[in-house]
Amino acid sequence: MAETYRKSKVEHYVSRLLLRKNALKRQVEQAEFVEMKDFFRGQLAAIDLIIDELTAEFALEESHRKIEGESCS
Repeated sequence: MAETYRKSKVEHYVSRLLLRKNALKRQVEQAEFVEMKDFFRGQLAAIDLIIDELTAEFALEESHRKIEGESCS
């Protein structure tokens, strides 16, 4: 029971990271943030790294793809 609960919490955290990633992607494309593009790209790279690490550590391969597909729609 506890293992399932922890995995669901990690999946929820990954889904929140994906929401943040999508928000940063939108900001990179906005003209008013042109001066901060490098900063946003660095943030995107960091979020990708965290997502990849969590996916590997908690074996979220299938769950991660499902969550990412839902957030990108």
